[in-house]
Amino acid sequence: MKTLIKLGIFGLPNLRHKKRKKFPLRNYAILACGLCVFIPGSIAMTSTVMILHNVEKYKFTLGLTGQNSTSFNLVSIFVFIGHQIMFMVHFFMFPGLVMTLLSFAYLSYVKTFQRHLEAMRFGLLNHFSKEEISKALMLLTVAQKIRSDVEKSMSFIAFIAYVLTFGNILFLVCGYASDYLADEKSVREVYFISIFSWTLGWFVVLTTCGSRGVETETFIKDMTQEVISKNFYMKCEGHKRLIYMNLLNSCSGCEVKFTGWGMFEVNKKLFLTVLGVLVTYGVLFASELRKTSI
Repeated sequence: MKTLIKLGIFGLPNLRHKKRKKFPLRNYAILACGLCVFIPGSIAMTSTVMILHNVEKYKFTLGLTGQNSTSFNLVSIFVFIGHQIMFMVHFFMFPGLVMTLLSFAYLSYVKTFQRHLEAMRFGLLNHFSKEEISKALMLLTVAQKIRSDVEKSMSFIAFIAYVLTFGNILFLVCGYASDYLADEKSVREVYFISIFSWTLGWFVVLTTCGSRGVETETFIKDMTQEVISKNFYMKCEGHKRLIYMNLLNSCSGCEVKFTGWGMFEVNKKLFLTVLGVLVTYGVLFASELRKTSI
């Protein structure tokens, strides 16, 4: 919570950039949270109504095979509904809400920092002075402090989010390999396709948002070179020009990357890394399950 408050304060508009977006990032986060509740709820209600509408066909799913007792049927139905709720929370709501929080934190920091950097670039290009250098150094120091807070607060959550993604995909692989719900293929296909689409979609969103920090680092380096190139031949007393440029260049290596508990960087390279790991372990799990079933 403290980190989100600091991000909100960091995002306050400055004198050079008073305009705010008509549809801020916060509204997108609220919309995403709503979808994390609405979509799994819709899937759960639809599947429950479909199964309860034709109990005879889905006796295996409800665990009613060979049972005729009405009281036991009602108990089994309530147990099934509870299982549906837990299933949706585990595979849809919890991962979606966690990744919404991470994506919101990453994008809030990167977009706010980018806006401040553009204002800083404008000031340095038009008035390269001690005051502007001082403002730039202060901005970069504050931005680094906030990035450190975001990293401390969110890195372990990011690690858990990727573990959940990995586990959900392996669950699908194991489910197909072990013929899970083989007697109810339509229900199985709906569950598996929805879980795969949801998990893959949030994985892409989270990784894309986390990798935006690399673009900001590139912007800082390009901005530094642009400012130095433009003001290299300016007239200045003594060695002030070189001092200003050295101070600015010393901050060009500002880090804006995010990690998963310090074990890996959240960038687009994760697409290939995770794909390779999933293919490797997926084939191993599938082959082992096939052997045990034979």
